[in-house]
Amino acid sequence: MIKKIFTVFLTLCFLCVTTSAASQELEEQEGRVASISKNESAPFSGILLDSIAGAKFIAKNKYCSEGIELKLRKEFQIQLADKQLSIDILQAQYDSLKKTHNEFLIQKEEEITQLNEIIRDEIDDHSHIWFATGTALGILLSIGIFFAAVEIQD
Repeated sequence: MIKKIFTVFLTLCFLCVTTSAASQELEEQEGRVASISKNESAPFSGILLDSIAGAKFIAKNKYCSEGIELKLRKEFQIQLADKQLSIDILQAQYDSLKKTHNEFLIQKEEEITQLNEIIRDEIDDHSHIWFATGTALGILLSIGIFFAAVEIQD
């Protein structure tokens, strides 16, 4: 049993080490690139790539375009989040101002109603007129009685 576990463990270690070494070998190797002209062992001019150079070219092209796409998506998401944040802040400010405005209008309407009630009470309350009229009539009556008393004595 221990031999089987040890064998499996050694096999896994061997696979991990050889896979890593093989991938490092391919990365370290330089591909060969050559250019050819027309009628030089080819019917047209162009560039020849060996399998390593071709694989590196294809891999770089694929991952470069994916990298650029990811970078653009990230920048777009950042800009989108910034704009959404700005919109949310402006909406919060608008809601706050609207609420303050409505509360201010309600307060002003209550104040106007209270002032109208005070004016109505003052209009219905003629006590100052009654006071002035009573005082004037009292003075006139006192003067009239005084003249009547003086006339009677004469």
